[in-house]
Amino acid sequence: MAPRVSPAAPIRKVLIIEDYYALADIESLLCTMEGHEVKVAKTGDEGLAAVAEFHPDLVLLDLMLPGELTGTQVLERIRSDHGQTPKVLVVSALVNPATAAQLEAFGNVQTLAKPFKIKDLSSRIQAMLTQ
Repeated sequence: MAPRVSPAAPIRKVLIIEDYYALADIESLLCTMEGHEVKVAKTGDEGLAAVAEFHPDLVLLDLMLPGELTGTQVLERIRSDHGQTPKVLVVSALVNPATAAQLEAFGNVQTLAKPFKIKDLSSRIQAMLTQ
């Protein structure tokens, strides 16, 4: 299936930091179908290395990750090492009004609670990449 992006639209880089393979595959397929370049990391350490090497425009970040770093710690490191870029969409079952406010305080961060509708994820990704 051909990407739905117009020829004039720039290709954006999306990094997915998600340990649940099925969800990472769905997010990756969605972003690829929209015409974006995608990389997937399964742990916080992998994700931080990928941010430094891949230079994504947007990171889809889960909060519950295997290994030493939580998603919140990954977000803290992204902001301390890279400033307000890239944009981050936290996609997690831990998102609620209180955690959303804490995460969004890092700046250039939005949140989406799991479970979510694919159309909601798609529209949020597109909105963040066109801001």
